[in-house]
Amino acid sequence: MTGYEISEDIQYDIIIVGGGVYGAVIARECACNGYSTALIEKEEFCGSTSAHSLNVLHGGLRYLQHFNIKRMRRSINSRRYFQQVSPNNIEYLPFLTPLDSWGINSPFIMRSALLLNDLISIDRNNGMSKQQYIKGGSVLSRKSLLRKLPEFSHTPVSGAALWYEAVMNNVKQVVNDVLHSAVKNGAVIANNTEAIELLHDAGKLTGINCRDSHGNNIKIKGGTVIDTSGRTSEKLGSSLPGYETIRQHWARAVNMLIDKRIFKGYSVGLKYSDNVMDKEAKFNSGNRHLFFVPVKHGSAIGTFYEPEKAVNSELEISLPDQQKYLDAVNSVLPEGSISSNNIRGWQSGWLPVDNASDDQLNIAKASRIRTIDSNGEFSGLIEVRSVKFTTAPAVAWDVIEVLKRASR
Repeated sequence: MTGYEISEDIQYDIIIVGGGVYGAVIARECACNGYSTALIEKEEFCGSTSAHSLNVLHGGLRYLQHFNIKRMRRSINSRRYFQQVSPNNIEYLPFLTPLDSWGINSPFIMRSALLLNDLISIDRNNGMSKQQYIKGGSVLSRKSLLRKLPEFSHTPVSGAALWYEAVMNNVKQVVNDVLHSAVKNGAVIANNTEAIELLHDAGKLTGINCRDSHGNNIKIKGGTVIDTSGRTSEKLGSSLPGYETIRQHWARAVNMLIDKRIFKGYSVGLKYSDNVMDKEAKFNSGNRHLFFVPVKHGSAIGTFYEPEKAVNSELEISLPDQQKYLDAVNSVLPEGSISSNNIRGWQSGWLPVDNASDDQLNIAKASRIRTIDSNGEFSGLIEVRSVKFTTAPAVAWDVIEVLKRASR
């Protein structure tokens, strides 16, 4: 998608910085709510962290271990948003994770969890075509599992939990569909346009100074700026008088792309232990899963995390790190026989973390919306620190409420 012309002569209600999924969805929601909206992206739309998602629009099943029904509902409603905006770029796949004979991953516990998940998401197919229906979950016996995936015949698993998720077959096109809808509803957008500094008068925003790919300076007028640029947001905010820098830790998120379809027709999650903790989980806080997701020309495997101090700013994945991730994959699935020759690429991006010690990461569980005051009043700057691709619409709805409160 190419950018649209942003005028220096127009006073916009909202200027959005960052053309990933969060910027795109917020632009669409602002435009749909009657705000004159301009969005700028310094590179290509959906060219960084958003493009490197594992492709899954999840319904929040994982949040059962937090007993957090609200977060589940936000995921369910957000997933439906993408189903409606980009129906031709989303398919529906069965997800499966092997079960133990007893404990938290036993058939009894998972059967109850899947039933509760189906009840909480009972309206998930409202307004959807039959092709978009997301089926309910179930527990497979060992015999049923081996009929579907004989790869587990040499393991002691007692069966598997089976549920369904929406999976994007083209992440960039999904974001582009959101941007097309934003433009259709009145937003103007421009890529290859970098935000340089905020313009202000007595602590109140009056616009933003930008530079295009030809080196031309552009001044965009507007009283509210929503910065969704992620790790670089503090750089822009520091041009506002009285801006308070809040130390945010970050982690590199990595997915491995291989040329093999490990599990044909299924996305499979296998238990994996690393330095990532989920302190909000009521149980099983130290264990998570590596997911093997079928994608075009192979599989995507993830997600791995690394504290920011251990990596460079360009997100390059060193050869030792590549080997470490490959060893981790083969440790959870030795029968996969995945070698470095099977690796066809890597995806990486930045995610905020709540802490980042040498031996432990606690990935932030929710996106954060921060309104910036200057001289004791709202300056017009809003920063959005995003976490999950799926819940971008829910965060956008929250931003709209912030804007409505600010205008009262």
